[in-house]
Amino acid sequence: MGRHRSALKQTLDLKNKAFAITRLVTMDHPALRRALSFFPERGWPKADRVEILHRSTHVFPWMAAEFEAERAAVFTHNVDPVWPSIWPHEGSAERLVAIVHNVIVPGHRVTPVDPVTGRQIDAEVREQVKWSTARPSISALRTRVLSDDLTIVIPRMDHFGHLLTDVLLPLFFAVQQIGFSQGERLNVVTSQNPVPLITAFVSALRAAGYSVTHIQTRVNETIRAPRYLHARCHTRNRDNKFAVPEALDFAWRHLTIALGRVERSLPRRIYLQRGLTRTRRVANENRLIRKLEDEGFQKFVGRWDNLAEQLAAFRHAEAVVAVHGGGLPNILWSTGEATLIELMARDARKSFGLHLASEVGVAYRSVYGSAEGAMQDFAIDPDAVFDEIQSILALRSRMPGDGQRFAPKIR
Repeated sequence: MGRHRSALKQTLDLKNKAFAITRLVTMDHPALRRALSFFPERGWPKADRVEILHRSTHVFPWMAAEFEAERAAVFTHNVDPVWPSIWPHEGSAERLVAIVHNVIVPGHRVTPVDPVTGRQIDAEVREQVKWSTARPSISALRTRVLSDDLTIVIPRMDHFGHLLTDVLLPLFFAVQQIGFSQGERLNVVTSQNPVPLITAFVSALRAAGYSVTHIQTRVNETIRAPRYLHARCHTRNRDNKFAVPEALDFAWRHLTIALGRVERSLPRRIYLQRGLTRTRRVANENRLIRKLEDEGFQKFVGRWDNLAEQLAAFRHAEAVVAVHGGGLPNILWSTGEATLIELMARDARKSFGLHLASEVGVAYRSVYGSAEGAMQDFAIDPDAVFDEIQSILALRSRMPGDGQRFAPKIR
């Protein structure tokens, strides 16, 4: 949505002005910033307060030769969000797991902060943050001190995809890497009434054998954590932050225990439809869905109340057609036998679907509609798109072994 926001609207945004004024007033006054719970920059603590437990490089599978044609397609007219990461390489990511000693967590944003520098803890980007993640609050009214057990902090998030790929799966990776070497007890700090995926994560840790204390912070309190477990992946591409495929089996096993078994039968062919949304709506989508339903596809909408069905459906799906969106990371639960077909505007292409599919060996093809309009909306020709989907699936069914190695056309 930000791609179509005018420079004038950004200039007149009152939140930007409030942020700039508050930052200026509190500059060089760390005590005032702590009193206001206002921490407008990111940064990494000094080395003497950090223990590095794991640091490695993960090369993205889509860099391999067999993805060259599809890679060329999605990087044409590409609109991936690139940001000033310390990691300079486009085709790989850094995985970092560390313990940071003595952090504070303001309850209004649930983001760990270094009380010495007054910066939000981030090893990747050293920059100002936005008003939405740094606005002042009353979080300093009350302080709660946690035990010396490792503390996991999960920020306020309601975006399923980024919560899963950017936050929870790196944490699953970290927990899997360290095992019980740091103890069998964990603190997990979240906002009050967190989304069900976060509560499922907490239950999954318990299923893995940990004794977990779940702390739901109030907006008027600040948490003090002696030992904070930091787990993140560093990339230049904000959408391609998933880089821990080793964690998928561990996460799958324990999330399915936490969420429970699905008794009803689920579709093998899925049209992943976005829920009620103001952005990225597809004109003529319903006509395409009706044609696909005649070929065994069923509509599926990911919701907070059907997480178990999401995991189970994508685990056994043979084909998924989807518009770029928050539900797309469910393809990571696939066993690798599926084909992912992603619908995009022809002039606003993303590598997100290719990235996720390649990580789990799923065959991937991109199909394009019209140019992108306001709110990232676009239109499709349902007959043409249906024919292309049929051709892709027919070709895939004739390919032995790894379906990734069929050659898509460059568009």
